[in-house]
Amino acid sequence: MNIAKRAVQIAKIGMAARKLRKSSTEADKQLARQALANLFADARGGVMKIGQLMAGQDDENPFADLATGIDPLALDEVATAIEASLGQPLDAVFAEFDESEAAASLGQVHHARLKDGTEVAVKVQYPGIADAVAAELTLAGLMPGVGPVKKWGFDLAGYKAALKGNMDRELDYRNEAERQIRFRERVTVPGLVVPAVHSNLSSERLLVQDWHLGVRLADVAYWTPKDRTEVGRILLATLFKSLFDAGEVHGDPHPGNAYFHKSPTATPVVVLMDFGCTAPVREVQRMALLKLILSLREGRNDMALRAFAGMGFDPVKLSAISESMPQLAEILMAPFLANRAFTISEWRLKDRFEALMGENRWWFRAAGAPADILLLRAFQGVAHQLDQLGAALDWWAVLVDAVSPETIAKAQGYTVPPLPSGVTEGAVPAPSAGAEPTAANLRVQVHEGDRQIVSITMPAKAALNLKDLVPDDVLEQIQKSREIDLDAILTRLRTRGLQPQDILDFEKPPKRYRIWLA
Repeated sequence: MNIAKRAVQIAKIGMAARKLRKSSTEADKQLARQALANLFADARGGVMKIGQLMAGQDDENPFADLATGIDPLALDEVATAIEASLGQPLDAVFAEFDESEAAASLGQVHHARLKDGTEVAVKVQYPGIADAVAAELTLAGLMPGVGPVKKWGFDLAGYKAALKGNMDRELDYRNEAERQIRFRERVTVPGLVVPAVHSNLSSERLLVQDWHLGVRLADVAYWTPKDRTEVGRILLATLFKSLFDAGEVHGDPHPGNAYFHKSPTATPVVVLMDFGCTAPVREVQRMALLKLILSLREGRNDMALRAFAGMGFDPVKLSAISESMPQLAEILMAPFLANRAFTISEWRLKDRFEALMGENRWWFRAAGAPADILLLRAFQGVAHQLDQLGAALDWWAVLVDAVSPETIAKAQGYTVPPLPSGVTEGAVPAPSAGAEPTAANLRVQVHEGDRQIVSITMPAKAALNLKDLVPDDVLEQIQKSREIDLDAILTRLRTRGLQPQDILDFEKPPKRYRIWLA
């Protein structure tokens, strides 16, 4: 597909996303989702990769087909690329080489048999896909922000950079082979299989690994409760072992990346594949998370904000909701605190999270670091898989069994780094006697003519980050006009408190910006 057609496709996806957001009935929403899924399904490369990120939530949603791929190319269309990577003809290496039945975003997989009889999976990158992905990442700027991403100040540039960095890594299968080998060596969990890589046959655009058969997660739903629980244990133990001991998680847990089967002794086996999307986790992040879990289990929630900052969240943004952080930590870590078999359905995470945070839930999500999107995706994916299985597991018992005693002991003695200078977990200055009460919320509205195009409610403390709330071009015009002294406004807010008041009312035609405390 040429660049012009790709630009049109991405623009259509943006329009379909807007239509989905504005759909008023569930039937309309379903039709809009299907249209958006069809647009993604007609794509390869970066566009489909974004679609796959939307697929891992629900096997019955219209994006679920993206998890198992699109129609593969015929062998004749990729044979030249395979032979170029091998440096020799196919029949010099393989006794058999089948047509592909599994296509994905960046390449497709073929079943083959080596001369010595070994069955292998051969993943070949689509010819020319690297250039197409580079073009897509440039064109992605044409796709408008959707919903809360647009409203709440998410670091879109950071997310795009994270996506580009990961896509660059995924396009080099040598990198994926190294990750897969490393994961296979470091993440040893009973019942987990990571296919062995044939490094001598692999290259930048070709990955050869042992062939494994199995069923998809949806089929495991028909296994016995005991077997489903064991599959859940393997998935959860793999997440904990890879995160806390190995410091690298599988960041692409959509349904197309795992097979399930029974061993010769009839015990469940999980085959984990596709390691191009693993996410390294810094020691401070994993130690802060494990320390938080340990502290909550001891009945202490006073370090929640510092722990989340250590995990990579923006401490300045979190300070605006610091009063909610202890209870929020208990909600998010509830499975680790239950001390019994625990199901995802009884967690009620979404309901409890929204009941506590209200509109501020997007403020918390926007505080997350773009580089950590794959780590969050890993947790989200495993939780969804456990929910599909209906598996009841004692998360703490699984963690203790999977993670080394040395790692747990290290976390127990770990000191979470202090908050940056100027950021505290305390309240903002209280108003003086007789003054108006402290405002509860910061309101932001943007009008274009008679039409309101933005309306946001944030924690009142967000006013202390006023400059981050104003678009760069508007901020530049305010500074040039000298009509409004933002530094003086911030000084007043910090010294006198956050009483209800108008903060900013500024017009940059055709838009008018109003910010106030209420």
